[in-house]
Amino acid sequence: MPDWAEDLMTLLAMPLGIGATIAVGGLVALLLRRYRLGTMLVALAALWLWLWSAPTFVSRIAPRLVEVPPLATLQTLPRADAIVVLLNDVGANTSRRDWPLVGTTADSLWHGARLFAANKAPVVIVSGSTYDPKPGQLTSAEVMREFLTALGVPAQAVLAEDRSTNTRENAVFSAQLAARHDIQKVLLVTRLWHMPRAAGAFRKAGLTVVPAAPTEPGRQRKFKAKNLVPNAKTLQGATLYVHEWLGTLVYRWRGWI
Repeated sequence: MPDWAEDLMTLLAMPLGIGATIAVGGLVALLLRRYRLGTMLVALAALWLWLWSAPTFVSRIAPRLVEVPPLATLQTLPRADAIVVLLNDVGANTSRRDWPLVGTTADSLWHGARLFAANKAPVVIVSGSTYDPKPGQLTSAEVMREFLTALGVPAQAVLAEDRSTNTRENAVFSAQLAARHDIQKVLLVTRLWHMPRAAGAFRKAGLTVVPAAPTEPGRQRKFKAKNLVPNAKTLQGATLYVHEWLGTLVYRWRGWI
C-alpha cells in the first residue's frame, strides 16, 4: 500500500476523520433531499466530535483504549545497561529559525538526563528520525544528542540511532546498536500512552525493557461544568490514544509485539 494511502486511512480512522466523514455523508444526503437522513448524520457527527473533544468524556474513554503501566519513580527504577529515549517531534531549523525544534521530545530528553545523572545507566541511546536533513543540518538524533549534552550528559555517553521512522524501527535499529555495545537491559523513555506498544516492540527485538515514562496522563478528579465544553487540545489528546490503540492492534497482527 502506498504511504499516502496508509496515511489517509489513518487520518480517516481518527475521531476527527470519522466525524468529518459522517458530516460529509450528512451534507450529501441533504443535497439529495434526504432531509431526515442528512439531519441525523450531521447531528451524529456533532455529537461524535463533542464526545471526543469534551474533557469529561475523554478522561474516561481514552485511557481505556491503552493500558498504561504504573509510573515508576526515579528512586524505584533499577540500574540498566542503557537509557533509550525515543523521538517524538523534532523538527529541522528553517530559514526563519536558526535552531532545530525539539518540541515535546524535550520532556523525554530531560527525563533521560535525570536518569543518567541518577546513575541509572552509563549510556543514553537516542532513537528516531523525523526529517531528512539538508547539507549542514543536524539529524533528529544529533539534535537530541546536543540537547542531552546541554543538560550535562557527556557527548561520549550518547549513542545515536537516526534511521528509524516508526516504533518498530526504533526497536529493531536500537537493538542492533545495543548489540554492538553489549547492551541488554534498557530503561525505555517515551510518552506513557505510547509505552505499551514501544515496550512490546523492544522486547520483541530481544531487549530487556524497564518502562521509564517521564509523565502520566492527567485524570479528572471531580465533575466540572467547564469540562463539558469541547476543545482542540482534548481532541488532540484523544486522537493520540486512538492512534495508539489502532497501532497496537496492527503491531499484534503483524507479530511485532
